[in-house]
Amino acid sequence: MYKYAREQKILEIGNVKVGGQIGENPTVLIPTIFYDGHNIVDDKNNTFDAAKAEALMNEVESVCDETGNPCIFQSVGVTPEIMPKCLDFVAEHTDRPFIIDSAEIKARYVGLKHTTEVGYGDRVMYNAINMMIEEEEIKALKEAEVEAAVILGFNMQDPSVHARIALLENGGGFVDKGLLPIAKECGFKKVLYDPGVQPVGNGAGASFRLLSVAKAKFGLPTGLGAHNVPSSWAWLKKYPSMIVRHIAGISANSIGVTMGANSLFIGPIEDAKYAAPTVAMADIIAADSVKDFGIEQPEDHPIKLA
Repeated sequence: MYKYAREQKILEIGNVKVGGQIGENPTVLIPTIFYDGHNIVDDKNNTFDAAKAEALMNEVESVCDETGNPCIFQSVGVTPEIMPKCLDFVAEHTDRPFIIDSAEIKARYVGLKHTTEVGYGDRVMYNAINMMIEEEEIKALKEAEVEAAVILGFNMQDPSVHARIALLENGGGFVDKGLLPIAKECGFKKVLYDPGVQPVGNGAGASFRLLSVAKAKFGLPTGLGAHNVPSSWAWLKKYPSMIVRHIAGISANSIGVTMGANSLFIGPIEDAKYAAPTVAMADIIAADSVKDFGIEQPEDHPIKLA
């Protein structure tokens, strides 16, 4: 294991800290709720099963409290109409931070506006500033009162480490400005860097390596959707055992921890009960491996379980 020479930034959002040296702070789990295709969501009628949603959130908080891994809920609004309902539900049923997210840009705009109007933006993160950002989105982010943002370093034109770092700094010829300057322009002092996991055989390894590069070069707190690696692996998709495929998806998170991920976008909220113990184990090993570096852990770190 190793220690970064550059000071590592720690993002504080709500009651959760993300960042620091490998083995220092517990890895933050980011499970997704109300996602596209989630069986508790009726996107045609813009409703969801509140009882099941609450039970899933309680399950996440329970297992995270047990292991010592903090959590941030990634709240997806698949339509503009359902977005405020999802955000309000999460805000009312937990004291943990949460994320505005949607594949639909109009839904994200609604989320930003609603969050600002109701006033809980101090524990909200926006997902995400990426290479497809346009002036309208920048304007919406400037006007919103939201605490933090995810910078998604996915580069659909060049998956190399060099190109994706250039995308952060100056746009690298892919966009007019670097994603870090854009985040600053939007008023964000708190950013979480997610390199964006690309498919196996097309930059997946570079995505993991970027965690260390971004921390060494900028000291950024990081996040990673490690479970996307197995889900993009063509060979594994053909594997006959669903259990093996599921295990691969969960275990990918432990690789992220050892390579510099301070937080993990673990995918469906249902997977949190499996991901938390796996990530806690990786946190224990990481913390134990940096003892001689003088890196200390908070009292509620998973190492308490060792």
